[in-house]
Amino acid sequence: MSESKEIILNELRKNRECYLSGDRLSQGLNISRAAVWKHIRELRQKGYSIDAIPRQGYRLIREPVQLDAKELEGSGIYYYQSLDSTNTTARKLAEEGVPNYSIVVAEQQIQGRGRRGREWFSPKSSGLWFSIILRPYELSPSQAAPVTLVTSAIMANIFNNYYELPVKIKWPNDLLLRGKKVGGILTELKGELDQVEYLIVGVGLNVNQQLEDFPKNLRKIATSLYLEDNQYYNRTDLLLKIRDSMVRGFNLFFTEGFTPFYLPWKEHNSTLGRVVTLSWQGGILQGKALHITLDGSLQIQDNRGEIHTINYGELI
Repeated sequence: MSESKEIILNELRKNRECYLSGDRLSQGLNISRAAVWKHIRELRQKGYSIDAIPRQGYRLIREPVQLDAKELEGSGIYYYQSLDSTNTTARKLAEEGVPNYSIVVAEQQIQGRGRRGREWFSPKSSGLWFSIILRPYELSPSQAAPVTLVTSAIMANIFNNYYELPVKIKWPNDLLLRGKKVGGILTELKGELDQVEYLIVGVGLNVNQQLEDFPKNLRKIATSLYLEDNQYYNRTDLLLKIRDSMVRGFNLFFTEGFTPFYLPWKEHNSTLGRVVTLSWQGGILQGKALHITLDGSLQIQDNRGEIHTINYGELI
């Protein structure tokens, strides 16, 4: 989306309750009213409902509901109306040899998966449910281990830097917004002991859900960008922005490892310095989360002072 068109859209979003005159928009952008009208027409073609009244101006009525399949076409993004799971379909495509950074996205998942086999609530046309295929040919599985933390750092950076939303990271794979879960990451790997064949990084992000869209048992613990920011998001634009940031970020990870993401992860984390309870293969461990290592492991000090280094588990 061009810069002028994005500015017009943002102005319309900020002023949903009133009409913005073409003169105000053209003067603010230093473009002609004809150019403003051209941008309005193109936004309408993308699915934005924009009302226009002579001598009053323009008002944004509704944002697109579905992802823009035409805009995604040819960009390495495989778009589906409905899937059991984007990770499952991404794995099939990876086996067929699709290239690095291919993405599978669906309007809804029937059997969306979280960690430990849990269901991920993935209603139609309201969130982003996607999986990216990574082919880090030079990495071993141990070197690839921090990829979930890298993904969470990339996502947190996007929302803190571009949207001024204080998204936090809960080790190892949750994204929180003002204390509630707004997203999660599920990573799967295929490879040998010394080399990764491919990684599937699945992301579930709650975008435009309203409170009543969530099942009652999730309403106190889950949220969406809309609920926290009081505005609808264009999911196509958001997906493309995330894709571009991920390509840059994973390129850096493949060459330099977790090191460039270590400080951003610490800056945005909600885990370190707190007393936490961990469910892991050794049972239940409670203690203070002290440190994150360069392989993505969490170090916890128990009440006896013993430090445990944990590379797999879940904070409860």
